[in-house]
Amino acid sequence: MPQCTAKSKQSQERCKKDACVGRNVCHMHGGKTRQGVATTNYRHGKYSKFLPLNLAADYQRARDDPDLHSLADEIALSDARLCALLRRVESNDLGAAWTHLDAAYQAFQQRRAAGDVAGMGRALAAMEQQIGRGKEDYLLWREISEQVKLLGTLRLQEHKRLVDLESMMTAQQAQLFFGLIQQAVHKAVTMYADADSARRILAAIQADLVRLAGRAVDDARVLAG
Repeated sequence: MPQCTAKSKQSQERCKKDACVGRNVCHMHGGKTRQGVATTNYRHGKYSKFLPLNLAADYQRARDDPDLHSLADEIALSDARLCALLRRVESNDLGAAWTHLDAAYQAFQQRRAAGDVAGMGRALAAMEQQIGRGKEDYLLWREISEQVKLLGTLRLQEHKRLVDLESMMTAQQAQLFFGLIQQAVHKAVTMYADADSARRILAAIQADLVRLAGRAVDDARVLAG
């Protein structure tokens, strides 16, 4: 069985899984993704022939990417963005902002009581600055909350994708499965039936198993592309 030719985007190491039948990548790297006319969105170049050269290259690269359906990169990018946002929280001392705002307000009150218009203007500008910092902090935490939700959604979708891939049966697995059934049936029939009856029963079962196995393998190959 040929080895999958895909490489990890993080480690750049070659995948150690077996490639799917008729493909050069395993089921984890798109080996079961339908290709060409087997795909539901096949358009015979309907879009690519109208794309400019700079977009056509990206279009074809996306079509040929064995990890196109993987969300690993999106998860990593979202996680990196979340870390960057949290680092901004560490450097943003909101408590100090409110203390400075209170001090600016007290200064404004004093300047107003003294009739110092210029001083009132300076105190008001300081208050506006601290209010701006408070707004930035609020927006920062709102973005963090949205990023956490996005990261959770991406991880859930990637987990579901991997579970679905693992639950699909390859052509090789289908052949092995029917082979094991055939062995079990042969053992049971030869144990409880006489030789002549066993031969007739096994011949009939063999014909049905061959037909069913061929259909299962064909279906698996279609799913594998």
